[in-house]
Amino acid sequence: MRVIRVIGALLLVGIISFCGPQKNEQRTPSPKKSKKGPSLKVRLDKPSPVGFGDTIQLSFSFNDTAAQDVSYSITQIDGSYAQETKSNSIAVPTTMLGGGNIRLKCEAVFSNGLKSSRYKELEILAPEKPRAWELKVLKKYPHDRESFTQGLEVEDGVLYEGTGNYGGTRLRKLEIESGKVLQEMPLEDDIFGEGITIFDDKLYQLTYKSSRAFVYDVETLERQSEHSFNFHTGEGWGLTHNDSVLIASDGSPNLYFLDPASFSELKRLKVFDNLGEVELLNELEYRNGSIYANIYTSAEIVIIDPKTGMVTDRIVARGIVDQADATRNMDVLNGIAFHPKTGNMLVTGKYWSKLYEVQLVPASN
Repeated sequence: MRVIRVIGALLLVGIISFCGPQKNEQRTPSPKKSKKGPSLKVRLDKPSPVGFGDTIQLSFSFNDTAAQDVSYSITQIDGSYAQETKSNSIAVPTTMLGGGNIRLKCEAVFSNGLKSSRYKELEILAPEKPRAWELKVLKKYPHDRESFTQGLEVEDGVLYEGTGNYGGTRLRKLEIESGKVLQEMPLEDDIFGEGITIFDDKLYQLTYKSSRAFVYDVETLERQSEHSFNFHTGEGWGLTHNDSVLIASDGSPNLYFLDPASFSELKRLKVFDNLGEVELLNELEYRNGSIYANIYTSAEIVIIDPKTGMVTDRIVARGIVDQADATRNMDVLNGIAFHPKTGNMLVTGKYWSKLYEVQLVPASN
């Protein structure tokens, strides 16, 4: 047994020696770590939060004596803004950064190639509260109380509705005044439909969690193509357009401006008001240069400036539903469109029995 063990040990040593690196064998060198320069300090001239429209000043200094030949840069983490300077301070208009929670990477590059960086976070708020509105009901129209409304649109006098839920998603054409179904197309049971919009004779539809968007012929509702998307939450919520690009929401404070042909992201806009970022942006509608958005789980609609992301108006729809119109499964307000004849807003909700034609009136309080 001892002889066997010795032979085994010699064989093991031989195997290890054979498998180990040979004398002339080349090894891949380990990557060298970049050397850091003196520790960078960044000071903001105003305490956060700051008002949208203000200009902030970022000043740079070092704990240690630094070489005089230094260049500085700041970059917004989402890549939407960048600036460089040889001065030890940078003035930045907040209108270039947008609103909400902002994160900047500040970097110093020395003449000898060394670098030092810091991150600076701040919050940018709207300087004023949004204007407050309520809704006055002008007319009521029938609405299918079995419809889990996700998208609403009017085109050529016809009301288009997209519904949700697995096994219950469908696209419909309806008469506004009667609620009569003119055309209907059910979708596959594994599809949970979300927002819809009509652009360039095509109907676009988002889906909830499958990261898929469908394109249909607006007349026949025949599916023509399919796209994928990659939003922050991984979900599709609301959809509209501004006559040139699509605009989508995903439940986060972000709005996504998309190429209608490829569905590639062209711009990302953060929505904010005087209190901070506005989340749960749901069904969308674009009207007269503004974006209207339902706030999910609430009876509120916000009006958004599509250039800045600032909420300019807030509409409370509470109280528009009479007790007699309530349904057993009634869920939240969701669905915004505009009447083609009167220009008034049309609103409804998930499992609501009515479609309401409403008018904005100043809030009573």
